[in-house]
Amino acid sequence: MSAPVDIEKTSTRRVASTVVLCLLALTYSTLEGMVAPALPILQQAVGASPAAIAWVFTGLLLSGTVAAPLVGRLADVYGPKRVLLVVVTLVALGTLLAGLASSMVILALGQALQGFGLGFVPLSIAILSGLRRGSSGKGGVGLIIGMSGAGTVAGGLLAGPLLTVLSYRFIYWIPLGVLVLAGVLVISVLPATAASTQRRIDWVGAVLLSTGLVALLLGITFVPTDGWSSALVLALLAGAVVLLSGFFVLERRIAQPLVDLRVGGRSMVITYIIGFATGWAGAATFVLLPLIVAAPATSGYGLGQSPLTTGTLLTVFGLLGAASAPLAAPLEKLLGARLLLVLSCLPLVAAPLVLLIGHPGFPQLVIAAGLIGLGIGLGFSQAMNVVVSAVPVERIGSASSTVYVVRGVGSTLGAQVTGSLLTLAILPALGVPAWSGFVIALTVATGVAVVATLSAGALPRVKASLPLPNPAALAEQ
Repeated sequence: MSAPVDIEKTSTRRVASTVVLCLLALTYSTLEGMVAPALPILQQAVGASPAAIAWVFTGLLLSGTVAAPLVGRLADVYGPKRVLLVVVTLVALGTLLAGLASSMVILALGQALQGFGLGFVPLSIAILSGLRRGSSGKGGVGLIIGMSGAGTVAGGLLAGPLLTVLSYRFIYWIPLGVLVLAGVLVISVLPATAASTQRRIDWVGAVLLSTGLVALLLGITFVPTDGWSSALVLALLAGAVVLLSGFFVLERRIAQPLVDLRVGGRSMVITYIIGFATGWAGAATFVLLPLIVAAPATSGYGLGQSPLTTGTLLTVFGLLGAASAPLAAPLEKLLGARLLLVLSCLPLVAAPLVLLIGHPGFPQLVIAAGLIGLGIGLGFSQAMNVVVSAVPVERIGSASSTVYVVRGVGSTLGAQVTGSLLTLAILPALGVPAWSGFVIALTVATGVAVVATLSAGALPRVKASLPLPNPAALAEQ
């Protein structure tokens, strides 16, 4: 009788853990989704310039992208539950500082600490993978990614009504309360995980990767103000190439690297490409659609509509992304990992083509936004499922975190390249980009999606025979 009871307890633990992790993902993404609509109010409250207030997002992206690989490796070494509690604490502290901030410095520091929350999903994937018993845990992975997307939509929709009746500080106070509750649930619900016997942290690799990523992202971030040919941008990008090249050489030579580039083989390379492509597609969407909506009809392509129309399009984008992510696991059983990954990339190819066929009207924009949301939700969720299948349990934390890093680079590069392409031709009478700039940007987006699709077709067959964690390694708190 003990075996059925143990199976039932394990199943109950997995469900409870998934609920808690979904709550964390939803809360964090809702918090970050509410910040963008509140940006003008935040700028006035702390007396920041437009350039300075941009660090609300830049600081968060930099800290999250830089911290993600180290957070993932620490989870592999010390157990994902312990690291998750530390990350929850840092995000809660950052939320508290941002809510109390009366200066740009404190607000930026708070947002930077919140950036550690970008590790919530990779840590959740590692935890669910450690709980599996005759199950891959992939259904939970899709749910968590879906909840993260749903929170972004919810944050954008809730911010307006909330800011009309309450102080802007409540966009921080309310999520802070939920984060504290989630932290208590993490302690009480999630099972403890044993530390790895291989406890060496590759600090040299961490420094090389962190400084290389900072140089890369800062170089890309300075493009709008300095241009691609400026000495500062070129120096930063050159430094990034040197540092990241050194990181890759080091990681292939040491026994316990920060990111083990030898595990997963071709499957992991393909997930990096998919992550980059989904990041690019999402960022390009947030640049292109609002500009098309706002441009006057006299431009020959614009709708001349208010931000409300843009909000409708981005809601469609977010909802389809959130709804499609949990479908990856059941569809993989039906179609197979490779075919599903290929099919999930096709919407990313189709979306820009829809806009390239004639000048887009509102129906075409809705279709394009929906296709991008579908492709990102399904494609990125399936990419993370490939990680779960291709990488040993003891390396899932660092592997999944690295995919998130590559996705962040894709987002940053996609936004800046798209923006730069739109400035190639400006309509002098209206001061808005000419349609030729959109054609080039959409063509580039199509090319990135095609590369991702072809790469997905090269996914090798992955055996689902990875080592499961020793039951003794999971101890009840």
